[in-house]
Amino acid sequence: MSSVRIAVGRTKYTSNMAASALLLAGVAAVLCPHRLVFVDVAKGAVARTADLPGDGLALFAAPDGRLVVPLAGEDATALVETTGKVERWRGRVFPMFSADFDRMHTVMPEEIATLSYPDRVAVLRTPLPGVRAARRAACSADGRLVAVVPAGAGPPALVLVAVLEGGTVTRVALAAEAVAVAVAPDGSFAVAVSESGRVEVAKAGVPGPVAALDLGGAARAVVAAPDGRGALVGLARGLQGEIVSVKVDLSSKHSLKERFRTALRAAPTALAVDEEQVVATTAEGVVVLSRTGGSVRREVALAGAAAVALLSPHPVSAVPPWSDGATP
Repeated sequence: MSSVRIAVGRTKYTSNMAASALLLAGVAAVLCPHRLVFVDVAKGAVARTADLPGDGLALFAAPDGRLVVPLAGEDATALVETTGKVERWRGRVFPMFSADFDRMHTVMPEEIATLSYPDRVAVLRTPLPGVRAARRAACSADGRLVAVVPAGAGPPALVLVAVLEGGTVTRVALAAEAVAVAVAPDGSFAVAVSESGRVEVAKAGVPGPVAALDLGGAARAVVAAPDGRGALVGLARGLQGEIVSVKVDLSSKHSLKERFRTALRAAPTALAVDEEQVVATTAEGVVVLSRTGGSVRREVALAGAAAVALLSPHPVSAVPPWSDGATP
């Protein structure tokens, strides 16, 4: 960013913009990747589609009910409303949202930048020495902890940054390169998974994994369980797949163990979870599972599904209803 503006006091406003367009409870947004498809997971049906200005690289659900999609073909980011309206930011942004609805973390060269949302004013800059770019990153639901998989050469590692607690940085040496990472809602641990199906649990302040487990298969995705007691791992096994539930209990002697596996007809490409369901994308479409991921509820055929995000049923925004919104 070329300039920094002073952030004013934070006032919570309920956003009716997206909610009036589509009832957001139980809606998953799926990146396909040149369009977004909104799926009603309760009915197992496509509710609406929105064309993107180019192929998307990733998908993030913003707290105001919009979707943030960094674009592959240009240095820009699309903001998509459920109406199908598309706005554009200059520059690619890979945001990490938390319960702090008017803030987002993003990885920049050698720092974690905490920006206001949606206007992207710098609020906090936390040093991230030695990390020029991220291959993967995630943050806790409370925004306290950010986990970064560094891009570039070097031994496999996961970098944990206590953003809201003094900026302490912990570099955790991993046994294998992480292809996906998730953070417990309260920031008590992070979970990294590798191509070989190895799961490694890291904790801030500890330079090595506090627990590890080999699941077999090829890991494709991981999400933290909303209750903070574990994670779900998406595995490919040939053309088929599995979702594996693992329990994490750092107070136990056996702090990481497998709970169960749920078979999928195709390998998962991405996972999303909330208090009501687990949603996976595969090469064949969208799979809606039970709250724990233990059983398949329904499937929606959808070609090219590459990423998924569950929309918040209660969108909120710090932008007053009379505002023109963010400056591009």
